[in-house]
Amino acid sequence: MRLQIGMVLCVLLAGCGVTRQADQSDGTGPTPADLNDALAECRHAYPDQITQAVARAACVIKATEQLRSALPFPDLLDQENALRKSLAGQVESGQVSLIDRNRQIAKLHSKLLAEEQSRLLANPPAEAKSSVAATQWRLSNSDGCASLGGNTANCF
Repeated sequence: MRLQIGMVLCVLLAGCGVTRQADQSDGTGPTPADLNDALAECRHAYPDQITQAVARAACVIKATEQLRSALPFPDLLDQENALRKSLAGQVESGQVSLIDRNRQIAKLHSKLLAEEQSRLLANPPAEAKSSVAATQWRLSNSDGCASLGGNTANCF
């Protein structure tokens, strides 16, 4: 009897998880789990952020490319990824420290969010719908990411 109750509870919980994930996905972009998984793969495949900085940045850029369609202004993501690529080469060659790289990315990210906000205020979209993936990008690269490593899930 306990085994049957346990199995029923597991099935119900699994169903809730699938339903929640379907609710989060609006069909236009990646789910946060997809993006988090892709970024986690980058962190796992390239754990040394100094000697593998260029390869890791390329992996992160590829992972965040799936966000382009979810963002109202994908050129802002392009700017962030261009800086990420440039700084990765500088980190790997020893010209820039990991902390400085993280600070520069966090600073640009904040600037890009302000730019996005001013563009949205100047020319509001017809549909004021924001995907979960776009929100996740907006929350990424916070000041907490500027610490050594920046290995948390919200640090792109």
